[in-house]
Amino acid sequence: MTVTIKSLKDGQLPNSKTTLYTTPAATQTVVNRIRLVNTNSTAETVNLYFKASGGTSRRIIPKDYSLAASAELIMDDVLTMEAADEIEGDSTTAVKTDYVISGAENS
Repeated sequence: MTVTIKSLKDGQLPNSKTTLYTTPAATQTVVNRIRLVNTNSTAETVNLYFKASGGTSRRIIPKDYSLAASAELIMDDVLTMEAADEIEGDSTTAVKTDYVISGAENS
């Protein structure tokens, strides 16, 4: 088994719930940080979810979290994921909230 510490995914939150990261087949992932940065001049309402493979989306931050203009949110609670588990997210306005998901994959 190989453990790779890396930036798992980065991008900008969409304005509807979308998959941001999926654990690859035959892999386990440990997410140790998710960073959100609001690049908008007004507050953004953001949501993040964990979805087990074949399961239901579960919130991992408070519902409709208000992220002030130019503010950041750092979620550093460890999240363990199995193959095909997902992290999902959305924001009020598409492409105004940057995200970086960091952790390690064990394959």
